[in-house]
Amino acid sequence: MNATDSEDYNIIAQDHYDSEDSNAYGAATVELLPSQPSRSLNVADELVFPLSKSAVVQYSENEYSQTELRIFYANQEICFDDPEQFAFGEALAKQSRFTAGDAIGWGAGKWPKVKEMLEDLIEHGILRYAEEDLEAALAIDREDQASPLPPAEIDEPQTWDGFEDVMRTLTGKPLEIGYLELVVPIFRVAHMYMDADGRQIGEANVFPPALRLDRPTQWRTCTYPGTRYQLNRPMNVTALKVMRVHWRQIMAVLLKVREAYLKRFPDARNGWTVGDLERVSVAVLALPSYMLLRQDNPVENGKLHPVLSSIFRVTDGLRMTMHQMLFVPFGEPTRRPDTPMTTNEVFAYAERNHSLHSGHAVCAGPQFMIEEFLAVLLDGAEPKSGMPRTLDPDVEAALDSLEPAIDYGMRGLQAFATIFSLWPGMTEAYHDLFQTLDGWTDERSPIFDDLHARFKAHFDYLTNDTYLANEEWRANRLMVYGEMYAKCTFGLTGAYPERSLEQKLAECDIGADDPLNAQITTAFTRYLSDMQAPNALASQLSKTIVGFMRRSQATVRLAEAIQLDTNKLLSRSNPTQPFSASDIDLHNKMQNIGDQILPYLIDEISSILDINISINSNLVSIN
Repeated sequence: MNATDSEDYNIIAQDHYDSEDSNAYGAATVELLPSQPSRSLNVADELVFPLSKSAVVQYSENEYSQTELRIFYANQEICFDDPEQFAFGEALAKQSRFTAGDAIGWGAGKWPKVKEMLEDLIEHGILRYAEEDLEAALAIDREDQASPLPPAEIDEPQTWDGFEDVMRTLTGKPLEIGYLELVVPIFRVAHMYMDADGRQIGEANVFPPALRLDRPTQWRTCTYPGTRYQLNRPMNVTALKVMRVHWRQIMAVLLKVREAYLKRFPDARNGWTVGDLERVSVAVLALPSYMLLRQDNPVENGKLHPVLSSIFRVTDGLRMTMHQMLFVPFGEPTRRPDTPMTTNEVFAYAERNHSLHSGHAVCAGPQFMIEEFLAVLLDGAEPKSGMPRTLDPDVEAALDSLEPAIDYGMRGLQAFATIFSLWPGMTEAYHDLFQTLDGWTDERSPIFDDLHARFKAHFDYLTNDTYLANEEWRANRLMVYGEMYAKCTFGLTGAYPERSLEQKLAECDIGADDPLNAQITTAFTRYLSDMQAPNALASQLSKTIVGFMRRSQATVRLAEAIQLDTNKLLSRSNPTQPFSASDIDLHNKMQNIGDQILPYLIDEISSILDINISINSNLVSIN
C-alpha cells in the first residue's frame, strides 16, 4: 500500500513468504505491525524506534534503473526514491530514541516536510511516542526460551530402511525404497538421520515432520542486528555451539566440495549463478546423504560425524535461499537460474526477504559466520580462523566418497525437476477445466452447477493461495526445472541432453483418436446425466484431463529411468512393482497438510466420476 502521496518515499506493507513452500504449490505469510492512531506531531515530541537494530538498510535499483534506499523493518518496507532523502533514511535507521525536531538535521528539508514523514511512520507503527508504555517493546531479551516446536509424534529414531512401513504409516500406502528419491527430494532424504551427537541432521526442519524427535535444545531470543533481532522466533543455540566447535573442518570440507563442483561446471569459475549455487549446495548436502543411504558400507544411524551434519545444516540455508530466489514470486520477482550472484547479494537478499527465518525459528548463525561461509564457497577464500592441521579420520574418509556423492546429488536433482514439473501442468489443467465450465453457455443443470462450484473453489484457491497462480509463474517453474535437469545431466556426463525436459515430458501428448478420450468422455457423459446433451461439454473436459494423464505417464517414465541409475549408484535393489502417477502425490501426503493444497487432479477426477484411474510407465487403465 502507499502510505503517502509524496513522491519522495513510501511505506509498503509487504507480506513475506517462507523460502520453503510447505507443498508443491503453497504459501505462508507473517502478520503486519499494527498502525497507530494519528495526532499532530510537535517539534518537542520524543519518539522511539522500537527494536531499531532489526532494521536493514539497503540500496537497490527500481524498474526504471533509479537508485532507491530501502529500510526493511519487521514485515514493512520504507522506500526512499529521492536522493535528497537518503540521508534521512540512513539516520532514521540508526535511532532508537530521538526528539522529532532532531530529524530536521537529517537532510529531509524543513519542519513541515519532516513532520509529514514522521507522522506517516507513526501511523504505520514504525515509530511510537515515547510516553507510551514501551518498556516491553524496548527490553532486550537475552533469556533462554521454551521450544517453539510442537511435541514430537515419535520417540525412537527412524531410518528409510523401513521405508515401506514408514510410508504405510504416514500415507496409508506402502512404497518400495527403490523409489525413495522420487517422493522425498534429494535435499531432504538425510533429515531424520542421527549424528554422533545424538541430533537429527534436519534439527527443527526434519522432513517429514512426523519423524522429528524431541531433543534437548537451548533456544534463545536472537540479538543479532537485522531482521532476526528480538523476533518472537528463537534461535537454536545448541546447533550453533556444535557448528563453532567444528567450524575449521567444515570450511575445509566446503573447499573440497567447491573444487570438485568446479571441475564439473568450469563456467562457474567465471562467476556463480543462482542455479550454480543451488547445485553446489545440493552437492554439499549429498555427501552425508550418500554415506547414509548407500548399501555398501553405509554410515550407521547415530554415527555420522558432527562435521558432516553441521555442514549439511549451514549449507541447507543457502540452498533454501536459492530456492526462494528461483521459485517464490512474492516480495520481489524470481531470478532466472543464470542470474549472476555474489556473496554480498546472497546475504542482502536473505535479509530483506526473511530467508533467515523459518516457521518456528531463525537462523542461529551470526552475520560474520554466514559471510565467511559464503566467501569460502563462492570465492574460495581461506577461512579467517585458518585451515585445520588435519581432518578427523571419519571426515577424511568421507571425502573419498565425494565424487559418487555429487553424482547422487545431481541425479536427485534430476528426479526432483522431473517429478515437480508435474505440478505446473496440474494447475494449468485445473485452470483450463474451470475456464471450460465457467465459459459454458449452453444447457446447465443441477449436477453441472455442483461441478462448476467445485472447480470454482479450486480455481479460487489456485489463484489466491499458491505459487502457481498464473501462466507466467507456471512457465517460470517449468523453465527452472528444465534448466536444472539439463545442467545436472551436463554435470553427470559432460554433455547436455539431446532433448529438453519439456520435450521428454511432451512425448505422450494426445491426439484426437486417443482411446482414453472416449473413456473419459463416456464417464463424464454418464456423470452429467441430468443434461439433455452433455457430450460436447464432456468432450472438452476429457481433452484437458487426458492431456494431464498422458503427461503424468511421461513423467513417471522418465522418473523411473533416473531412479534406476540412482539405485545402481547406491548398490540398491530395484523395486519389484512399477511406480505410479498417484505415488507422486505421496510427497504431499507425507506432510499431513490436509486441505491446505489442491487435491491431486487424478484423485479428484476419480472421485467425481466414480472411476479408478491407474497410470504407470507402460499402461493407463480406467476401471
